[in-house]
Amino acid sequence: MSLSRTLQSPEILSKIIGKSFDEMKDILMEISNRYYEENPKETTDIIKKNLESFGLPSDLNTVKKVQEHLVYHYIEKIFPLAGKPVDLANFIKERMECTQAKEMLTNAIKEGSVLIAVSHFGAVECMVTCLAYHKFIVNPVLKFTTQNFSKKLQDYAKLTEEAGFLAPIKFIEIGKPGAPNAMQMARVLDKKEILFTVFDEETPHSTPVKLFNRKVLGGSGLDRLLKFAHQKVTVFNAFMIRDGKNYRMELLPVNTNTDNLIQEMFNNMQSILEKHYEQWYFLHEEIPFAD
Repeated sequence: MSLSRTLQSPEILSKIIGKSFDEMKDILMEISNRYYEENPKETTDIIKKNLESFGLPSDLNTVKKVQEHLVYHYIEKIFPLAGKPVDLANFIKERMECTQAKEMLTNAIKEGSVLIAVSHFGAVECMVTCLAYHKFIVNPVLKFTTQNFSKKLQDYAKLTEEAGFLAPIKFIEIGKPGAPNAMQMARVLDKKEILFTVFDEETPHSTPVKLFNRKVLGGSGLDRLLKFAHQKVTVFNAFMIRDGKNYRMELLPVNTNTDNLIQEMFNNMQSILEKHYEQWYFLHEEIPFAD
């Protein structure tokens, strides 16, 4: 989407370096609203079509809410790199509620490894740093648009770790030449650490599942990955819900003994979307329907 390139352009990034989260929000919201007005087919029309496809409200007010949350996604993505590690730590401490998630993960890691499967929902960009702030070792599976951004993010993670704000973050880069991604992911499942990856993307290993009244492709092959685990793995779906100015992390357990692991993940996601569907990032893209 061109909005992504616009908001992450060097010109825009230079305007927000050192700004607070709320100052950054005001700047990027103004730029984005102007972009929406100038590109209705790329923005409003696609969102409206997707909402209608799922039988969700598709009035202009709802579309605008989706657009607003889309901008928050980019703010949350950029904010850590635009300030100092202490700014990020204070933001997590003051605005992110994860008491329930912290307790559940602490208990689960005592028993073995943890797979956190996330969707492109809410403040997903904040989840890894939030977990690392609470001293969980996280292995996020990511696909970077450019190696330049990859290096910036990894350098920043190292900086925050050295400053004592975050636990180690061990990136697993999908698509990086020579990287044995599946093997790396499987090895994490043999440790008492967290593997963090998405489940609502279409990949060659995705399967058809039901979401609301439609079939979509998803799962990213996580059901196949779990078969390689040599020890107990606790699986959660995790959602960072935007709640006004603050955030709340919610974990939903996934039954690994079910016949359709991926469908259960999408059932969990639907239970969240039924209350907060405007926060699902994919509503602005071409959704991979399977029907």
